[in-house]
Amino acid sequence: MKKTFPFYLLAVSIFLIIISPFLLSRGMFLDGIVYANFSKNYAIGEGTFLNPFFSQTFLVDFKSHPPMFFFLEGQFFKVFGTSFLIERFYSVLSILIACLLTLKLYKKFDFKMPFLPLFFFLSIPLMTWSVVNNIIENTLIIFTTSSVLFYTYSLSKKRILFIFLAGLSLTIGFSVKGFVAFFPLSFPFIYWLVIRKTNFLRMLTDSILIFLFSIIPILLSIYLSQDVMDYFDHYFEIQIIGGLQNSITVNSRFYILGRFFSELIFSFIILGIYFLVHKLKIRKNPLKNNENNKKALLMFLFSLTAVLPILLSMKQSGFYLLPAFPFVVIAFSGLIDESVSKLISNINPKIKWFSTLKYISIGLLIISISLPFLFYGKDSRDKELLADMDIIAEFIPQKSILSIPPQMLEEYSLFAYYARFHNISIDRNIKVQRKYLLIRKEHSYNFKKMNYKKVNLNTQSYNIYEKEN
Repeated sequence: MKKTFPFYLLAVSIFLIIISPFLLSRGMFLDGIVYANFSKNYAIGEGTFLNPFFSQTFLVDFKSHPPMFFFLEGQFFKVFGTSFLIERFYSVLSILIACLLTLKLYKKFDFKMPFLPLFFFLSIPLMTWSVVNNIIENTLIIFTTSSVLFYTYSLSKKRILFIFLAGLSLTIGFSVKGFVAFFPLSFPFIYWLVIRKTNFLRMLTDSILIFLFSIIPILLSIYLSQDVMDYFDHYFEIQIIGGLQNSITVNSRFYILGRFFSELIFSFIILGIYFLVHKLKIRKNPLKNNENNKKALLMFLFSLTAVLPILLSMKQSGFYLLPAFPFVVIAFSGLIDESVSKLISNINPKIKWFSTLKYISIGLLIISISLPFLFYGKDSRDKELLADMDIIAEFIPQKSILSIPPQMLEEYSLFAYYARFHNISIDRNIKVQRKYLLIRKEHSYNFKKMNYKKVNLNTQSYNIYEKEN
């Protein structure tokens, strides 16, 4: 541990440096703001578990996602308040828990260098992006990774208990994100196929038991509650059937495969450089451990089961890939684990360069912890929108409803920010004239005909108009 400690510090420091401009500043990916607002409203008593509330006019009767994520994040808002920092820290904490589970799984496969997956995590741009953007998949990773971890425990002790926990993890995963949570059901089969340490009957029995333990709580909740049944009827119709038949966000259903491998480019480069240097300097093949190679193959093949089902739909986004990455980083790390272990075991802790590395890692950690505070109170994206929003919100009472012109009907970030930070709703029904009208300065509008008068505020991109009596 003493020899690897500086590498853990370096990984944590690099992680904090990457996210530092965003951790304590406002501005977030649209979906993250939307989810935070649902969660915050649940915490303050607006909306219920099965009827999440966004605003008075937008995303009314929302059933596009299972409600568990809003419940879990809502608990953080209940305990710590409704600051914008809460969704940031919830998102970061989710990824940190996912990383710890990944390291536990890595060690369960008898790999010796658990810091390696951390560096491969850092090499995946989507992972570091997701940390500060409050994506539902951040929470989903916890339960899909837990399910696999529990199954590996069941192979050596308390079989039924850990298989039950593996299934229960998928139940919670389903209630967080839906059917995409079930890809770990394939793990016993791929483990049997590649590792060959269980027989076919054991693999089949385990798979059936995990499936039953995961699906029975879901079926019971639907059977016992008409409200739950109605919720998932809507969810299935809107998100599943609608997503397969009507939603198109990409030009090719193979987009997700291309995105998957493009996210791994830096990882492939790291592996390539390592293999090249190792071959030239040490003149040994770093892939000689066939047992580790089989484990790496297992994890990479398994990661594909989180990716390939997405091909069924033309509704695809890069962050759908996130649950696959813990298993990818275990696969890549496992390939070089033994050779890295040998290199580190030969290090003399008293040698000068290693002592220097320790001091550098400690110094870098101190800097990385301090760095986010330089950005506190600043806006990391949508700066003009947020600045104008704060000025306008000082004039308009909370829970107001604003009208907008037709040109702004798809400015969803506007709807999300106003609802999240100031409890102000924006009405997309252009036939209804609310007391206040929000409009971009470059847009034209017949204010006299609509009987609106401009409110003089020092805004950059938006003007607010008040309806005259």
